[in-house]
Amino acid sequence: MLKKISLLLLCSASALLVSAQSEYTLKGTAHGIKNGKIYLTRYNEEDRSTTNIDSSDVANGTFAFKGKLAGAEMLGLLIKPGNWSANLFLENAAINISIDTTGADHYDYTKYGQGKGARLRKVIVKGSKSQDQFDALENNPALTAIKSKREVLGKQFTAEKSADKKELIKADIGKLSEQINAAQLKQIQQFIDQHPTAVSAVYSFGNYYRFNTTMPVATLKAVLSQFKGDAKSSNYYTALAKQLKDREALLPGNMAPDFTLMKRDSTKISLSDLRGKYVMIDFWASWCKPCREAIPHWKEVYEKYHDKGFEILSVSDDSKWNDWIKAMDIEQMPWFQVIDEFPKKMMPARVGSLYQVHFIPFYVLLDKEGKIVVYSDDEKLIDEKLSALLGS
Repeated sequence: MLKKISLLLLCSASALLVSAQSEYTLKGTAHGIKNGKIYLTRYNEEDRSTTNIDSSDVANGTFAFKGKLAGAEMLGLLIKPGNWSANLFLENAAINISIDTTGADHYDYTKYGQGKGARLRKVIVKGSKSQDQFDALENNPALTAIKSKREVLGKQFTAEKSADKKELIKADIGKLSEQINAAQLKQIQQFIDQHPTAVSAVYSFGNYYRFNTTMPVATLKAVLSQFKGDAKSSNYYTALAKQLKDREALLPGNMAPDFTLMKRDSTKISLSDLRGKYVMIDFWASWCKPCREAIPHWKEVYEKYHDKGFEILSVSDDSKWNDWIKAMDIEQMPWFQVIDEFPKKMMPARVGSLYQVHFIPFYVLLDKEGKIVVYSDDEKLIDEKLSALLGS
């Protein structure tokens, strides 16, 4: 009987513990903000939308939230009036946050049809294991030192008047950026090895990948294969897995996704209409200086190979037709020109997204059947493949 009672008590205690850990309490202080309204927000990377998931009053500089999450998640805080914003890794635990308005980064996007506000820099979170892990990754002393050097060079680049000196500074910034990227990836991979189930790990890798989308598909796949448990069931993993699937579909040997876009005369043309020729899809825009500088080279290539069955289809990332038409009138490109579509406000263009184009200029070379031969931002690779296929 005593054993039964002790087991019952143990089970009851465990149930209470699980219950206590199955929800979060977030208590905060806001230095510099006495009263107002604070919103707990969720950002959707897929459509770049922000949703308010809860709200609370700020009274005498304090506020509180209580709720339940399916798992650890990076959420936002927005305080009005003033649009003061901050982020924190929230999880089902007792968490405290202290925010201070001094030193905040103010912004004003009203001329772009958006609002103005300030991003809080002084934010201290206690009680969130995921936040501690994320902070440790973000605030690595060695990385912070290199980032500081890059920031100094960035200011020098802005202030410098000499074009030649600007190029030298730009080169130094590029070298530092490569060092930072390599160090960040190594650090994140080490953390994943130690904590494969940590949601903070997959979130941090997602942040890294967002700015390093040229990462080889094999590397992306290898990193994703390391995640387990909560990390693998998170929305952050799901988004990265989709990125991997989309990129695998664009590997050489696969059929290029078909699309239909409008020409300047408002008639439409589909990629599949050019089947039977070697086709280079040229992703460019009127505002892209490297794109414009590459046009003379592609004119030479077009003249050289067009009669041998080569065609170019330029897809413009311009959101304004007038800018696109003006650039075409100046450049006089003799191949097919179409303009991409922006069906959702503040989102990348439809076909550019379909082809995972994160920067321009970018090129995709197809064979006569419409299969991908080269997928790259390097025009030399296109030149070499065309020479092999159609002769020098």
